[in-house]
Amino acid sequence: MNVVIRADASLYIGSGHIMRCLVLAEALKEQGHKVSFASRPQAGDLVQFVRDKGFHVYELVQALEVREPTHSADYLAWLQVPWLNDAQSLLEQCSNVDMLIVDHYGLDHEWEKLIHSAWKCKILIIDDLDREHECDLILDQNLWRNTSERYQDSIKNKVLNGPEYALLRPKFYELRQSKDQPIDQVLVFFGGCDPTSECLKVVKALNQLGPIPFKVKLVTGNSNQDYDQIKSIINDNVCCLFKFIDNFEQELALSKYAIGASGVSNWERLCLRVPTSVVSVADNQRELSEYLSELDIINYLGSGEETTPEIYKQELTRLANEWDDISPEAKVSVDGMGAQRVIEEIRKMFS
Repeated sequence: MNVVIRADASLYIGSGHIMRCLVLAEALKEQGHKVSFASRPQAGDLVQFVRDKGFHVYELVQALEVREPTHSADYLAWLQVPWLNDAQSLLEQCSNVDMLIVDHYGLDHEWEKLIHSAWKCKILIIDDLDREHECDLILDQNLWRNTSERYQDSIKNKVLNGPEYALLRPKFYELRQSKDQPIDQVLVFFGGCDPTSECLKVVKALNQLGPIPFKVKLVTGNSNQDYDQIKSIINDNVCCLFKFIDNFEQELALSKYAIGASGVSNWERLCLRVPTSVVSVADNQRELSEYLSELDIINYLGSGEETTPEIYKQELTRLANEWDDISPEAKVSVDGMGAQRVIEEIRKMFS
């Protein structure tokens, strides 16, 4: 089977869409399928990263002028070009496609309808925006208060809902089975870009604190534009700084606590039973974060547009005071087998 994955990464989009698609791509490749990506080259993209993982990348037409989003939900700006141009570029470069996987907030049912009419292929949409789609299968790996009511405009299609379908790397399942006792470490990670400068706020907060009973490991992401400033003010005795960690899953499993963004990271932390303080760094993360907070699954610090070093100082102080009483927990069970469940649903579509 020839599979094409349409997904982007950028300074505005972040890295999460590409990263979760890579999980599915690796699983499909292991099944013997041919898998390629179609992405738009731009600042903060992961085109070379995906190629280094062994996948071909079709480079789609670029915008003549970079369009900056006016707000975190300006998804048309994420696409950078008109949707018709995007579709034409894809159709010109790819052919004989059996299945298309789309993970992009900037593409909708009109784009999907055009591609489907040209290729007559199966289409899997990865989404969480509760909107109309022209496809065969919808994957929304999040936990919502109104799950049964979502995607009503696409009700003819099958919907895979919930974190049991979370696309996590196989290492998460392995570590969940053999998780060791955590160490006195807080892992801080706000995605590949950290658009609201949460890492910088955390470092400023740490610089205002006295002795604390844990070490902080801060992972900024490769596209974090605050990295140089963070490096210039960080206290190495309290905080270890990294742009990227190859064994991120292992570091998370070793951590007694985590602080980070919402989204797919929620399911990674829950899979490894790591209690977490969460910040919404994009508009589409707020509803999910608020609901998980209501269920007492996470400690929600609010939106990145509202957080300050003082808020992080208060949270780190709370952690220091309660450190001995913090223990592994997960009020939602995430077993790390989501990708395999999605692969099985794909197999059913072609059987």
